[in-house]
Amino acid sequence: MKQLTQTLLLASVLATGACSAFAQSQSSSGMDDGHSSHEGFGPSFAVVNDLEHLQRLYDLSGRESEMREIYHDVLLKTQVPAIRQYVYEALARNLLRPANVDQAITTIRTSLDEDLGTLAKRPSAP
Repeated sequence: MKQLTQTLLLASVLATGACSAFAQSQSSSGMDDGHSSHEGFGPSFAVVNDLEHLQRLYDLSGRESEMREIYHDVLLKTQVPAIRQYVYEALARNLLRPANVDQAITTIRTSLDEDLGTLAKRPSAP
């Protein structure tokens, strides 16, 4: 029961974090460099949308663990903070499926370290 509670808590934290991080980055980070795609959210939304569609297809085919390689590939290819945040959280959710809580925690801690590093590089507000 304790593990189920921890899993549900981590899942809710991940979902909340993903939504807020993506919403904040869309409105304030200049992530899309002023370019808009036909969805109105810019190219970053397209990446997240593609990842969600891929995850859904892998889930339906029973091959959800194969998404881990795709998530790691995306992390190697982009430095966009909002996309990296989304991928770290999606990767942690993916790792929780077979109840591998330790790997999910390690993934979120890596994301936290990266986020703190990004914040440290930004000039502080007056």
